[in-house]
Amino acid sequence: MSEGSSKVAASREVHEDRYIILVIVLIGIFMAVLDGSIVTISLPTITGYFDVNVSQSQWVVTAYLIAMTSLLLIFGRISEYTGKTKLFFIGFAIFSLSSLACGISDELYKLIIFRIAQAIGASMVFSISTAIIVQAFPDNERGRALGFVGTTVALGGIMGPILGGYIVDTLGWQYIFLVNVPIGIILLTVAFKFLKLKEMKAKNFNMDVTGALLLILTVVSLMMFLGDLAGNYNVNGVMIAYVLVFILSAAALVISETKHSYPIVDFSVFKVRKFAFSNLSLLINFVIVFMFNFLMPFYFEGVKDFRPSQVGQVLIIIPMIMSIASPISGWIYDRYQSIYHSSLGMLMMAVSLLMIGYFASRMDVTMILASFVLFGIGNGLFQSPNNSEVMGSLPMSKSGTASSMIATVRNMGMTLGVSFGSILLSVFLINSGFTGPALYAGKDILSAAISNVLYAGGILGIIGVITSMMRRR
Repeated sequence: MSEGSSKVAASREVHEDRYIILVIVLIGIFMAVLDGSIVTISLPTITGYFDVNVSQSQWVVTAYLIAMTSLLLIFGRISEYTGKTKLFFIGFAIFSLSSLACGISDELYKLIIFRIAQAIGASMVFSISTAIIVQAFPDNERGRALGFVGTTVALGGIMGPILGGYIVDTLGWQYIFLVNVPIGIILLTVAFKFLKLKEMKAKNFNMDVTGALLLILTVVSLMMFLGDLAGNYNVNGVMIAYVLVFILSAAALVISETKHSYPIVDFSVFKVRKFAFSNLSLLINFVIVFMFNFLMPFYFEGVKDFRPSQVGQVLIIIPMIMSIASPISGWIYDRYQSIYHSSLGMLMMAVSLLMIGYFASRMDVTMILASFVLFGIGNGLFQSPNNSEVMGSLPMSKSGTASSMIATVRNMGMTLGVSFGSILLSVFLINSGFTGPALYAGKDILSAAISNVLYAGGILGIIGVITSMMRRR
């Protein structure tokens, strides 16, 4: 077979298998996101099992999120040399093996170490997932395929506490990790056969070790500060130290990367207006989504007396709506390439948050749930076009960088959303004269405080609309 016909055959093979590749990647994304949220509900059980305090056991969650976020850009850069499919396969293998190690851990420190290993594998998977989808699908189907990514991320975040509670109650905490093993074996078997793309790899591997270390230090210090701030909005000496480390390491990172021939973070890509403002819009999107995710359990449990299982059943409305809206949105974008598509989605989200805030203050559950539908549709409209804009703004040789940037911005938005939601809720409760735990506040006080935070989220969403439109100016 000639070289030309080989290329055609390779292209046709990828084209035929693109939906299998999509399912493989979506399962990888789902598992990576799920394991960031599923452990939270099992923390009381893990704390009791190892006979430790919460300040120690919370590292099972924190270590995973920090390690994953700090490594995403690094693995995105590495993928340009190793190839995206190889990195995905290796990453999910590490994720599966470390899940087994987590499930059989007999000491807390071992569990935390293996959670970090699990995060390393997850960051490999997450960093290049979007790039794999972009390469597997033709331009006229890309938006629809990427629409499933937003749905999968939302579903993974929502389903974590629901599945975690069920697994812990019926099987034990160990199985929230052990369940990953058979899924990993099946996925790796299928991936070995079908996850094959013709890739352009860099000939030489040049790793900016200094830049990588500075990037890790920058992300870790920022996330540690945000984590502490979410639990205690009063700034203390430790928080100030985190801020100083963040500022110094971020400044050193910029200086180092602008001078290096092969930077981990290529700051030149932010000169591309579409890339910069699309990522900023994505950051705002995830901030308001996770502000919402943080607040609504407090509302339904503290104001409406819902049980945790009922809260999960209510909140799953949004990813269900997104599962329909995102692919349709992507199909419309693929066909018409509307410059205002994602801006409209962000506007719908902003309006729905203002509506939810209004109806929350009046304790009208029916209208709150109706507003959930608008929120889900708006998020679905925003996600796939915005991600398509990010991926399409850079050449294919930079697809690993673009994909890992999306993943990093997404994780940072999640962290910022929880921090902002926690801080604003505390501020509004204190302004009302209440200083205790939120769930012990009176229903009127709590509903008013949550309503005000949702209004703030709506205003931030309007800023996101403006940001989304600026990339076109």
